Amino acid sequence: MKITKNLNLSKRFQILLFFVMTIYSFNISLTAEKYKQNIKKLIPVHAKTAPVIDGKLDDNIWRTSALVDDIFITYNPTDGEIFPQKTKVWLAFDKDNLYFAFYCYDTEPDKIKTSITKRDNSFGDDWVGIGLDPFGNKQSLYEFFVNPSGMQGDIYNTPANGENSAPDWVWYSGGKVVNDGYTVEIKIPLKSIRFKHGENVSMNILFWRRLNRLGMNGSWPELDPGKGIFNSTAEVVYKNLSNQRLIEFIPSITYGSLWDRETPDTWSKGDGDMDAGISMKYGITSTISAEMTINPDFSQVESDSFQISRNRRYPIFYREKRPFFMEAGDLFGLAGSQNNLYPAVHTRKIVDPSWGGRITGDVGKVTFGAMIASDKWPGRELENEENPYLDKQALYTIGRMKYSFNGDNYIGGLYSGRELGDYYNRVFALDTKYRFGKSHSIVANFFNTNTNDPEEENNYAGTAYTAKYNYSTKKLFGSFNIERYGKNFQMDTAFYRRTNVFSSKLLLIPTFVIKSEKFKWLQAIKPVFITNYLYDYSTGMKDQYLNIGVMISFIKQGDLTLAWDIMQKESWAGKTFNTHGVWGGGGIQLTKWLRINMNLSLKKGIYYDREDPFLGRRINFSTSLSLQPLETLSFNLSYNYTDFNKDSDGNDIYDYHIFYTRSTFQPSKHLYFRVLIQYDSYLDTVMSDILASYELIPGTVMHIGYGSMHENISWDPRNRNWANDINSQKFYQTSQSFFIKCSYRLQF
Repeated sequence: MKITKNLNLSKRFQILLFFVMTIYSFNISLTAEKYKQNIKKLIPVHAKTAPVIDGKLDDNIWRTSALVDDIFITYNPTDGEIFPQKTKVWLAFDKDNLYFAFYCYDTEPDKIKTSITKRDNSFGDDWVGIGLDPFGNKQSLYEFFVNPSGMQGDIYNTPANGENSAPDWVWYSGGKVVNDGYTVEIKIPLKSIRFKHGENVSMNILFWRRLNRLGMNGSWPELDPGKGIFNSTAEVVYKNLSNQRLIEFIPSITYGSLWDRETPDTWSKGDGDMDAGISMKYGITSTISAEMTINPDFSQVESDSFQISRNRRYPIFYREKRPFFMEAGDLFGLAGSQNNLYPAVHTRKIVDPSWGGRITGDVGKVTFGAMIASDKWPGRELENEENPYLDKQALYTIGRMKYSFNGDNYIGGLYSGRELGDYYNRVFALDTKYRFGKSHSIVANFFNTNTNDPEEENNYAGTAYTAKYNYSTKKLFGSFNIERYGKNFQMDTAFYRRTNVFSSKLLLIPTFVIKSEKFKWLQAIKPVFITNYLYDYSTGMKDQYLNIGVMISFIKQGDLTLAWDIMQKESWAGKTFNTHGVWGGGGIQLTKWLRINMNLSLKKGIYYDREDPFLGRRINFSTSLSLQPLETLSFNLSYNYTDFNKDSDGNDIYDYHIFYTRSTFQPSKHLYFRVLIQYDSYLDTVMSDILASYELIPGTVMHIGYGSMHENISWDPRNRNWANDINSQKFYQTSQSFFIKCSYRLQF
């Protein structure tokens, strides 16, 4: 019987593989017209008078011919088409700044989508962008984005870690909707970026444009999937850039207080606390900078969203939200497969830092970074337990270096260490990215870990390695990766799931571009084929996964994904379960002011009990609405429902309802108001969070916030404590908090 089942699975696999390869073979036989761009070296003009950054192209410097007056080529959702609207770009500079101007023509200007919103929140609008590689070494890209209202987004991009929207640089922008499109101006102070100074400074650059109503992105030069973004740039030469050494101080003061409800009628006294801190940055040269923070305020202005916490096999991953560490995230990422470990340096492991320091720089083909921080959290007092590390601090030391060669290829190394008394965890890692041919690339890494734990009287070493091969063209994307984590692998700075396992994954996505007058609303169809395999050396058990699906792209930023998990065998607590099922979802921008997203999953699932695990039927449904009645006003509403029933008898094990609302009002570029309300039905809690912010530039900001937690509980008057008597439960506000934070950025 087992042999018959295995044969059936083998036949299924062969049929699916044949199906995918047939699609690919047919797909590569299709021919598409090749459009040629006039890619040339750009020589920005010197601005004798600095332009006023107001979005109006009425300054003398913009009356010259545009340096880029050429077609843009699409890269999303299809590759290689002519972008349907014309774009012109001007470039200029002076001794302190780089200047850019865009004229974005639009034959339907009334359909331009824009908003007055906070930084990094306008990517759902129309926008234009700049990708700037200031060293020309194809190892980093400063990305600047501006919507038609002048709102900003900024991203730092590296070959190892991809795009990271955490950094917030000081730069200036303006935008204006006009009769035949919109115009944008940008000023980037040289002190805000690392760059080479001197005569005839060569950089790499590219430009993007987003057309919201069609869900379409285009670029100049064209983004070639096989070459990658870092190799798809044009050269820009600045005749003379002077050395810029930044000296910066950001002092901050934070006051916060928390109150807990002691009885239905009384509250505790507020634990009002005031902290002062300072962050400093010094530009050693125009390419190397050092930073330090003392008694930093890492209070979270943005709360972590509720996530389903019941019946999870792995811990919940929460993204970094603290400014000093957010900017470090992209520096220490490793190339290689990231299915089991992501990221290698997860700075939220540094829970309560007292101070931190960092140095980063580029020297020729070498990029380096180092960070050190002290964490007070391990030395805290523990309830009902003795802490052997009481009043001690953990010291984190992290170092990174990369050597680039031949495009965006590189070889790099990472050291990650955590020291606490006699305990230590030290990790050395190597990684590389190598692109060959027109469409092939390999990324790989290797870890060697060493841990000394006096409490366990044990010193142990571990290893891990991962490798991933990518094949990327306009018609097909494919990847194959392997991962091996040893039994004694341990990395205290990383977020990872399992050790003592080997896994592999194959992914194939061919692309069909739809060109039909009858189906103008349809843009592309992408069949998807995925298969995974995992072997656990500790148990000798295997996990297997086989999936087919399709992704469909429409106009109006529309997308639809349908998938069938034909086989998903997962091992847990000595048993193997088949958790197959179907799932899908998508979204669409129905109008300028309304977007809808929806997802549905109908699958088998495991109840992760170590003593008695069992199979169940799991339904997960989520939907969200984004409403923007005015440029200054927006509402986000979301709902997530999960239901789990035991497969053998149909008993309901648990269900979850999570509601989330976010209302924002931003009357100007600098002033911002936000209200969050989150409800979790399983925990019977309601969290609210109110924030008012005024931000002149990143670092010069004032936040005022109020938060509260309501819980559905009961009060026991006889014992005078909180209880869980279902018959007398009601919602009480059990805690409330208030904070105010002020900081000011001084630059010299």
